[in-house]
Amino acid sequence: MSLTDFIKQEDVRDRLTAEFPNKGTRASEPVKASWQTKNYMLVGTAFDYLLRWWMRRKVNEFQARPWVAETSLKLADEICPELKPDIEETIDDAKGNRDEYVDTGTVTRPLVESAIDLARIDGIYRGGAPPTDLGKYDDGDIVDCIRLLEILETTESLDGQNAHLNSAFGLGSSLVSGADADVILDGMLVDVKVTGRATFKADYWRQLVGYLVLADIHNVFLESGTYDQLGIRDEPDFQPLPQIETFGVYFARHGDLSTIPASVVYEAEDYTEFRSWFVESALDYNSQFGTEFRNVFRTIFSPTQHGTSS
Repeated sequence: MSLTDFIKQEDVRDRLTAEFPNKGTRASEPVKASWQTKNYMLVGTAFDYLLRWWMRRKVNEFQARPWVAETSLKLADEICPELKPDIEETIDDAKGNRDEYVDTGTVTRPLVESAIDLARIDGIYRGGAPPTDLGKYDDGDIVDCIRLLEILETTESLDGQNAHLNSAFGLGSSLVSGADADVILDGMLVDVKVTGRATFKADYWRQLVGYLVLADIHNVFLESGTYDQLGIRDEPDFQPLPQIETFGVYFARHGDLSTIPASVVYEAEDYTEFRSWFVESALDYNSQFGTEFRNVFRTIFSPTQHGTSS
């Protein structure tokens, strides 16, 4: 189970919809980059990498977790050992192309090819699927990725000082067996969508509300000293994150950012009770969660607890 799986459960979906009706607004800009091929997932994931590298070049402070491709490399021994040398070389080449881009700001074909190959390598981690076409590229995908980067360059809405990419929410992420936000830029949490549709869909909204609740859970654990007591305070996924003040969706093909104040969640009536229900429901669905951590959650987030850290 992941956060995506959890919020698809009928009772969770219905409670989220009832407590927090969708306040997202559709993209106000027209599509500026139409799909060039039908490789929707490949281009979307490649753009995730390109966005990371663009953000690394633009902001003053940058923090990010390891690439999914690097995690896939660790799994290659078991899933596709014959491909491991090629995968390792591809990742090394991608880092070199990224560093050159960060230094110069010049978008090159090898840079985009690296992002596409990393997207293919991600399949090992995401679905146990070894890459079958490293080094082969559709020119339409190259053009598509370059255009999406060009749109980024003209979009002031993602300017900022401090970026956290693919940030996890400590034990909040563990609660749902996996959740990380695309971007937390200063005090804004952003989910990136590479879609031609301008609609702020209900499932986008529920995912974002879930992120805010997990971020709040993470902050409560930090402030209560729980991570120190458990001896995990210094691990990468348990570090403090910026306080979230706004959240929303960046429509990459439109160059449009739709945001909502985080207060619509954190200051909602009965938010604390909802957070307790969210925790208990996630514990019920997460059969892999150990007794020790179940007790930690239930002690801190019982219905008798009050207030939120956000």
